[in-house]
Amino acid sequence: MAPRRRSHAALPGEALAPDLIIDQATIYTVDRENSTAEAVAIRDGRIAAVGASSDVRRLAGPRTHVVDLCGLTVVPGFVDGHPHMDGVGMRLLRPSFPDTSSLSAIQGRVKEEAARRAPGEWLVFNPIADAPDAFALPGRILEARWPTRVDLDAAAPGHPVLIRAPMMVAPGVAIANSSALERAGIGRNTRPPDGVEIDVDTHGEPTGLIWEFNFPPVIERALFPMLPRPDHADWVRAVRAGARAFNEVGVTAIYEGHGLPAEPQAAYLDLWAQRALTVRTYFVISYPVAYYRDSRAGDALIRETARYAAGPGFGDDLLKLGGLGFSFDSATAIGASRMREPYVGPRGYSWTGVQHVTDEDFETIVRKAARAGLRVQVQCAGGRAIDSVLAIYERIDRETPLAGRRWVIEHCQFPSRYNMDACRRLGVIPTTTTNFLWCYGSIYLRSFGRALAEDAIPLRAWLDAGLDVVQSTDGHPYSPIFTFWQSLARRDGFTGERLTTPHQALTREQALRAYTIHGARITFWEDDIGSIEVGKLADLAILSQDIMHVPEDRIPDTKVLATLLAGRAVHDTGLFASQEPYWTTRS
Repeated sequence: MAPRRRSHAALPGEALAPDLIIDQATIYTVDRENSTAEAVAIRDGRIAAVGASSDVRRLAGPRTHVVDLCGLTVVPGFVDGHPHMDGVGMRLLRPSFPDTSSLSAIQGRVKEEAARRAPGEWLVFNPIADAPDAFALPGRILEARWPTRVDLDAAAPGHPVLIRAPMMVAPGVAIANSSALERAGIGRNTRPPDGVEIDVDTHGEPTGLIWEFNFPPVIERALFPMLPRPDHADWVRAVRAGARAFNEVGVTAIYEGHGLPAEPQAAYLDLWAQRALTVRTYFVISYPVAYYRDSRAGDALIRETARYAAGPGFGDDLLKLGGLGFSFDSATAIGASRMREPYVGPRGYSWTGVQHVTDEDFETIVRKAARAGLRVQVQCAGGRAIDSVLAIYERIDRETPLAGRRWVIEHCQFPSRYNMDACRRLGVIPTTTTNFLWCYGSIYLRSFGRALAEDAIPLRAWLDAGLDVVQSTDGHPYSPIFTFWQSLARRDGFTGERLTTPHQALTREQALRAYTIHGARITFWEDDIGSIEVGKLADLAILSQDIMHVPEDRIPDTKVLATLLAGRAVHDTGLFASQEPYWTTRS
């Protein structure tokens, strides 16, 4: 039965009447009691009433817009604790490969893109596939091999072509055609940077395949520095595209803790100034890894950031920036996180992973940030990295108490019970994502063994330890419905295998809270978003089915029919068609 739109004529006083009533719905409020409701009233962008339909309907005035959802499900807008929204937007704008079944399909996509571009223009594509699909290639290509420079030459003879390596696959393959190799000066005598291998044929000539073992990848910076770099207009388009995509899947707020460089920062600020940002955004400022070896630049960044982003951050309910974001170790996805015990890394030898900076040097830097009043967020994936970072936090806490500052550790896939106790004592918030199991579960099994892989990303253990762990996507896949399902399913997307132990099982209520109110707390916005309660901003997602009760394997089929930001649609499939759009009300 299609939802109905209707108006009421009850007159409780027009000035106090709601602008909008959502009626006849199944509303999961995510309040302290995890209560449900049938209707919600919205006035001036905030929730004016939540409860039974009969009670909320009585509030309607002659101008109240009433939407009867006929039993559809409503949840708080999702809050992603680490989304890379600008990166998702950039990826959506860059040409991709929807069909990788054969070399001819890949060539056809390159040829199609070449026809749209001026002769000689660079064609830079997204990877042929990202994890977990990348692990099945090239075997799933009909010819069971990667395309080479010769294949790309035939598809785009008048263009330099580069297919990017996947971000967190080791080895990941980038592919260049002859024109791109020539412009980059890559030949039989080229010495690649560390962690990069240039594939050659039997005559010693490059085949176009370039293997990447690093995270982040260095191929483009080291071998193709002449590639066109995104300018400010490109970044604005990327943030717009990312926000639109996130709205379409029900995301209304994000916490970007990994740290944003200057270029995307400017794009977010530009859209915020125009009141055109449709995802509430809290981001921290990136502290580059290169600054670990440049104390003068690092000290200058700390001083500068402290002027405008100290304490809980600077901004409003649409954009806030605060603190500094650091990376301590490398990615578990490529078998490079700093672990407590040796394991086999991506190049086949045993190690304990990558640590970007010594414990002593890192402590010196973080202590300076603490003294400057800055919030600190650290990416620490492996167990040894988590141990080091929290030990540093504890030593700093003795000098500069961290209570109430909401410092963060990110990813933290392999915490111990001691780590969890330390986070609780210090008020540290953990963010992580079960999407890592979907994308890289096969790598976890290969590198760390089954016992450690099945206990990785222990959402339930964090909750049992009294910590409001924050769920996120890391931008891939970026749908919160998928990640909500993966919180429960914990599947490896390559093999389909379930990676869990019984004591890691979550309830659906816990999974929903980790993706809503817990994320609100990390942004310091918990009084405004994250649950459907009176006085809060009306950020809502309307779903096609009840994710709290449908069979688990049907959850990923759920569609987001509408997304409201402050009570106005930023995504709508027709439920709120007669309502003024969000952009009109913010202008």
